[in-house]
Amino acid sequence: MGTLQVLDSNLVLHLPFDENTNSLIAYDYSIYRNDGQIVGATFVAGKIGNAIKFNGGQNTCEISQNVFDLSDEFSIFVWINQNIISAGSPKKIIWLLNFSGFENYVEVPIQIKPESWVSVAITRSGTIFKFYVDGILIKTINHTGTLIGLSLNQDYYGGQYGHAQIDDFKIFNSLISKTDIEELMSEIKQITYYIDGIDFKDYGVYVSDSEGIVNRPKLKNMATVSWDNYHGESVDLNHKFYESREIILSCFIKANSKSEFISKVSYFEQIFDKTGTNRLMIYVNPYKPLIYEVYCKDEMAILKKWSDDLMIGTFKLKLIEPEPVKRILKYIRKDEATKRCIIEFKTIKLVNIYWGDGTTVFDVSGENVDLSHNYLKNGEYFIVLTGCIDEITNFVTNAIIIWNKI
Repeated sequence: MGTLQVLDSNLVLHLPFDENTNSLIAYDYSIYRNDGQIVGATFVAGKIGNAIKFNGGQNTCEISQNVFDLSDEFSIFVWINQNIISAGSPKKIIWLLNFSGFENYVEVPIQIKPESWVSVAITRSGTIFKFYVDGILIKTINHTGTLIGLSLNQDYYGGQYGHAQIDDFKIFNSLISKTDIEELMSEIKQITYYIDGIDFKDYGVYVSDSEGIVNRPKLKNMATVSWDNYHGESVDLNHKFYESREIILSCFIKANSKSEFISKVSYFEQIFDKTGTNRLMIYVNPYKPLIYEVYCKDEMAILKKWSDDLMIGTFKLKLIEPEPVKRILKYIRKDEATKRCIIEFKTIKLVNIYWGDGTTVFDVSGENVDLSHNYLKNGEYFIVLTGCIDEITNFVTNAIIIWNKI
């Protein structure tokens, strides 16, 4: 299994802000991994998954490294939502560009409604600066001065810190176009299904509906005692374990002839003949896929009508996830120096680790588990740990924690 996408070396900082509420770190999803340190701010529901919320106090997300050069080409894209505050709600945000020299600055105001999400972007190429709101170019300026700083501010000057939510913050060390910005905005609308790293659509298969992907699996039978002189029963609720997960995808497959239809069906069915599990990935959130290690147990009964032209067949794809409780990590290899992923933890229960490149380690446990894995190719890899996740302690990794438990 390879990676799903080619790494973008021009993306020098990417903060999706998808962490849990009280996280003290904001992971950088770019290949440079300049994670942000959080002070005071919290994570709330955002435009795409979660967002970071600043409430006007000393809330910060600090990046310790200098991630791009103000004198070169760059582009910044971010979703922002201004909060209503008692002292007077901000009605606009202002790009402030500070150039060398006395009071040598440029302000670009942007009208914005409180409590509504809007995407804003700025690009620089040479002396030309362009400003966008929701993909629309609103202003272009030409300034030959030396840029020494820039900020995005609110028109509320009652304090040093802003009241807002920020989501999906990206910095590129290159010029992005209006079309690129529109594509960044459209990422939130795409739901895609992958099997072993390949889009279902590449097989001519489309998913119209799904069942069981976010349901809690059924509890296994628990120890019970029924006393004849008491009402009801006594149940051991201190040990809850789950049955395997059943996933049902409602699918249809398209082809332009009978022979092509037969070939596509056969090719797709053979995917599930491989040894071991298949990896099902569902991108509802573009940065935090739902991942399942599954196998196909039942037949795919395809309903169709034969035709010499366009043929469409419908079927239910039933998949079983034998290990339904898991932790999901993401590791990024950008070069030889970053090939090694490290995972350390403590557990008395057996844990399986699917490294995301087709290799797996089974039945790991111990007081001081110290694992490392070398990736051979540059790219993004999603790591799945399965087992009694709640009983894992002392967990340390140099990967990004996508889902702590799911």
